[in-house]
Amino acid sequence: MRFLAVVPVAVVLAACSSSKEDVGQSNDAVDYICNQSAAATLDGIPAYKYCGNFDVWSNNGADTKSASGGTGWVKTEGGYGYQCVEYAVRYEHFKFGVATGWGNAYAYQMCGNHPTSMSKATTPVHGDLMVFAPGSCGADATAGHVAVVDVVNSTSVKVVQENTAGSFTFNKSCASCWLHAASNTPSNDPCAAAADGSYCGQSTQFTGGTKGVLYVCKSGATSTKTTCPYGCTVEPPGTPDECTPAPADAGSDAASDASSDAAPANDSGATQDAAPPPPPPDAGTDPGSTGGCSTSGAPARRDGFFFGIALAALALIRARRAR
Repeated sequence: MRFLAVVPVAVVLAACSSSKEDVGQSNDAVDYICNQSAAATLDGIPAYKYCGNFDVWSNNGADTKSASGGTGWVKTEGGYGYQCVEYAVRYEHFKFGVATGWGNAYAYQMCGNHPTSMSKATTPVHGDLMVFAPGSCGADATAGHVAVVDVVNSTSVKVVQENTAGSFTFNKSCASCWLHAASNTPSNDPCAAAADGSYCGQSTQFTGGTKGVLYVCKSGATSTKTTCPYGCTVEPPGTPDECTPAPADAGSDAASDASSDAAPANDSGATQDAAPPPPPPDAGTDPGSTGGCSTSGAPARRDGFFFGIALAALALIRARRAR
């Protein structure tokens, strides 16, 4: 949003001027006009609080200067310093190649007058502009407001903005329009629409990730990703997700635990799935053992006993006949 400072311009410039207007350095923590830390950073492009009326120039989106530094430097604000429009223009130019000369006096006019590489959208995504009507949701009553979309939720969006600089959350209903850059195309990188931080693939703050994998996001891209052996723990918003710690009994005693847990006892005291006891020696092979069965085909010893009785009976019969 744009407005005129109450203090005289000459005084403001004196207060904000700094000798640290070096060219060729890239530092998203300190600007080279008012020597202040960034209030927030989106995709490597820092947002600064309003500190006076001056031109803003940049050659990479991160370095800023109150005058051109030569070839490659473009003006992102003409006279009003770190205003909401300045950040929107600087971000879209260095992130998506959008022209810097919009030709608007106020932020709300961006909905109706914007470069041809920008168009209105119905559903916001990371990197879009959220334009506010004058007086809407705290916007200036004359100028309105504009911010850059960071994270999109079901009913709200998290944005980065200047003037009142930093990262803020607004209801989607606050938007007068959404502006989308033609080169802001969907990415297969799960971190493309995520704020810097650590996210489990299954987190609702994250899209397109793999469950059980921890992604570290930086500047809209995956910095690192780790497969969590014990799963990934999703934390509340504002707290980094993390790999689930190993169980307390995991480690050097895992083998002994495995052996003791291999066959837990059931309610009757018997061991589940335990192997049957070994058979007694020679069981089922010795034809003379009780319960065994003959496997050799030889007559059993009880057959010889009955054969002897038969011979004795025959001899007795013959003796009687002889008489």
